[in-house]
Amino acid sequence: MKLKTIFKDCRIVGLAGEKNGGKTNNLISMLLEYRKGNKITPIYVYGMGAKVIEYLKKYNIYAISSLKHLIDKENCILAIDEAQKLKLNDRRFKDDREAFVDFVYHNNVYVILSCPNIREYNTILGGIIEKWLLKTIKIDNCVNGSQLKREIENYKGNFKKLGSIVVPNDKLLLINEEKEIILECDYIKEVDFKKENMKLF
Repeated sequence: MKLKTIFKDCRIVGLAGEKNGGKTNNLISMLLEYRKGNKITPIYVYGMGAKVIEYLKKYNIYAISSLKHLIDKENCILAIDEAQKLKLNDRRFKDDREAFVDFVYHNNVYVILSCPNIREYNTILGGIIEKWLLKTIKIDNCVNGSQLKREIENYKGNFKKLGSIVVPNDKLLLINEEKEIILECDYIKEVDFKKENMKLF
């Protein structure tokens, strides 16, 4: 089970990659895999489109729309697909960020934070992330001095290519101190609504 591997020794994981690299689809794939083996543990998502949320309801995966909705949640999995909307990367919201981390640990919550823009992973947000899941990333798109940029610069594995990490859409690279871990994710076509976009050119 991929989530068990990811959360082996941490609670807050960052999922980073360029736009249109398959982050959301990979995330949903892992949640559905977890749900097949565990029908009971609550799973909540934030920042996913209405059609995706409607699809996930069939698997007892439900949406929240603000941090306040977490107040009574415990012993659960939380997938945040638009983390920047929660202002966790803004130094003016230090109290909210610290309260969020305390909530995660006090209530036995496991979180994956994902942002559509690499630059959202500044040193503030990076400071609460304990482990990284990576998709394709250009190092130049990372914030200088950020934990994410440091992880990418230190990575010397098979996916390093000319100042970038290049990971296929159906895979995730888990940065782990013990060994390189590649997670393969099924493509969930039912939630790939971008393929319905009209071609303008």
